[in-house]
Amino acid sequence: MGISLDVGSYLRNAAVFDLKAGFITAVVALPLAIAFAIASGVSPIMGLYTAVIAGILGSTFGGSSFSITGPTGAMTVIILSTVGKFGVEGLLLAGLFAGLFQVAFGVLRLGKMVKFIPLPIVSGFTAGIGVIIFMGQIANFFGLAIPPHERIWETVAAIGQEVSSANDIAVGIALVTIAGLLVLPRILSRIPGVKNIPPSMVILLASTAAVVALGWSVPQVGNIPSGLPSFQMVNITVDLVQAILPAALTIALLGSIEALLCAVVCDGMTNTKHKSDRELVAQGIANVAMPFFGAIPSTAAIARSAVNIREGAKTRMAGIIHGVILLLVILFFAPYAQLIPKAFLAGILMVVSMRMINIHEFKTIMRISKADAAVLFLTFALTILTDLVFAVQVGMVLAIFLLFARFTRIIDISTMEHYDANTGINALVNNSPLLKDKVGIYTIHGPFFFGAMSVFERKLDQHIHIRRPFTIIRMRNVPFMDSTAVIRLNIFIRERQKQGGKVYLTGLNRKVRSTLFRDEEFSRLVRKDDVFDRTRQALDYLEKVMADAAPAPSAVAQAVAPPATVQTSPPPSSAPSPSDSVSSRSAADPPVDPSDLSGRSP
Repeated sequence: MGISLDVGSYLRNAAVFDLKAGFITAVVALPLAIAFAIASGVSPIMGLYTAVIAGILGSTFGGSSFSITGPTGAMTVIILSTVGKFGVEGLLLAGLFAGLFQVAFGVLRLGKMVKFIPLPIVSGFTAGIGVIIFMGQIANFFGLAIPPHERIWETVAAIGQEVSSANDIAVGIALVTIAGLLVLPRILSRIPGVKNIPPSMVILLASTAAVVALGWSVPQVGNIPSGLPSFQMVNITVDLVQAILPAALTIALLGSIEALLCAVVCDGMTNTKHKSDRELVAQGIANVAMPFFGAIPSTAAIARSAVNIREGAKTRMAGIIHGVILLLVILFFAPYAQLIPKAFLAGILMVVSMRMINIHEFKTIMRISKADAAVLFLTFALTILTDLVFAVQVGMVLAIFLLFARFTRIIDISTMEHYDANTGINALVNNSPLLKDKVGIYTIHGPFFFGAMSVFERKLDQHIHIRRPFTIIRMRNVPFMDSTAVIRLNIFIRERQKQGGKVYLTGLNRKVRSTLFRDEEFSRLVRKDDVFDRTRQALDYLEKVMADAAPAPSAVAQAVAPPATVQTSPPPSSAPSPSDSVSSRSAADPPVDPSDLSGRSP
């Protein structure tokens, strides 16, 4: 009964909206699926199979109800590279392992971690991919029958050799496509009844009809088989697995980043909240399944997801409907799809690639940080000139080094001289004759880890006054410590103890305290009683220790009293007088000087 009520409610409130959104999204996705497949160096049907299978599985299991999954421009370059190195067989295996990686990311709850990849890297390789896609479509733009190349200079060289035989009709179709995609949206939006028609579909129908009706001789998509995709086993060998693992990991990372970025965009457009880990698992499931049906790796597509939302999608069913409609196209309209001119697809991909180069992000990064700008342009250049796997790897290493460098600039050690001498802790120390000149107080600011050791060493040389017997290290502003920091702190404490000093720690948070006392050497060097929650507590303790170590006032008075007056007559007895007794004790046991505490351990 509950299920029937849910179905009935859906049919009344959301079905029509999802049907419309799914249909329009499928219309937009159709030429893109074919174009991305051709640009990736595989047959057009593999792109269509990907759009169907990934669209249905991604929407069914996804963590974002509005994301549309399928072949994308970002995946094109890495797929082309993988096909060039390992063939279609290697690509299918790489897609399978990429899916397994993504499922593992989701199960291990790494969804939030993937979003921490720096924007300069994402922008750099996304823009680099845009340049490669654009350059890769120049051959189709001119109507040249040139196979796709992995290296951009190979593409340019091949075009240079064949450009003299360019097809004028193909150039015209490509130019009209680009102009139409840029201008038609504004024109159609002003005409009632047609504002929801995708401009790409208008140009697709017009260009294909013109080619067929007028008998224009231009390169076309070619054979697209009808029927359902058949199940096939993936060839798995140890050598091939080892070879494709770097590409598989890059596909997984790239797909995860784009899927999560797409989910964030969908959240902003619909005021919803996606589930990162579930989205990664869904993307993984799709990529694991597709190789068994001859489909290529996929991810969520921001542009198609935005179309889905703008066309009124209410639930995840719109994405499923989009996949079903594409399947119907394969079953019943494949003979017509093979008539699509490649110049039209080139125009679409050129517009897509230009939009992948975010000039605003480039300008923002360049204004904010020269180091980030260096990472951006290096990743951008390496993506174009080498390959995406190497570019991402170098970009990540550079980003990690920059992060460490920034952490080392965060850490600082301040001394008592940095604060007002008449307020707070300084006032307490300076107004106490016992504490003044006996206690050095130092505050560590920032994470205490191996990257900060050079700063720690330099600050020690500059500020630590070895002659002061007591050292208090304030660590309230230390969020975490690593093993390197613990070992270096142990060395410092051990050196101070050898010189007769004592080190106290204050303000440790629970994580730092646990890290320190798990170390056996630190536990031997520092008692738990030598660690205080507040610096004032440590000062009160030291003041009490030094006061207890100082001599009583009466003993001091007796120690400094003048010698007794010499009597002219002998004493009545041989017993010593009280003054003799006191003088005798004073000589034998001189009073303790409060300043002589450097060798004492309270």
